[in-house]
Amino acid sequence: MKKSLMTLVLCSFAFGLGFGVNNIAFSDNVAPKIAYVNVSKLVAASKTIKAAQAVQEKQTQDMIKWFNTASADIQKQQSQAGKDALAKKYEAQLNVKKKAISDAYMKKVNEVDAQLDSAITAKAKGLGYTIVLRKDAVLFGGVDITNQILPMVK
Repeated sequence: MKKSLMTLVLCSFAFGLGFGVNNIAFSDNVAPKIAYVNVSKLVAASKTIKAAQAVQEKQTQDMIKWFNTASADIQKQQSQAGKDALAKKYEAQLNVKKKAISDAYMKKVNEVDAQLDSAITAKAKGLGYTIVLRKDAVLFGGVDITNQILPMVK
């Protein structure tokens, strides 16, 4: 008798708990406010990215000049062994230069990414949006807030 009474009490408690949790979940059912942002437009407007691209272009031109000088130096070598050794040396230097250029550019891109993320988050929260998507992920609906974020992009 005590076992069946205890089972009945536990089942009633579990049912009440489940019903209460379910009721809370449905009572807080507010439609999300959705916005989208054209991230490409924001990145294109970034002065930091433009400056990084200009630096990268200059470094690439310098590397091309260096490469042409290295190629001429390799061709001046008399023996094939000398050419191979010099080519290997220049190849290692080239890889170091390419990595340095790439790392510097990626550092700037990451800085801009963090800045855009904080600007988008701040503006979206200020406007009351609960979800912000990339423009290319949206087929229908939402509000474009790109132009409201553009003045915040550095």
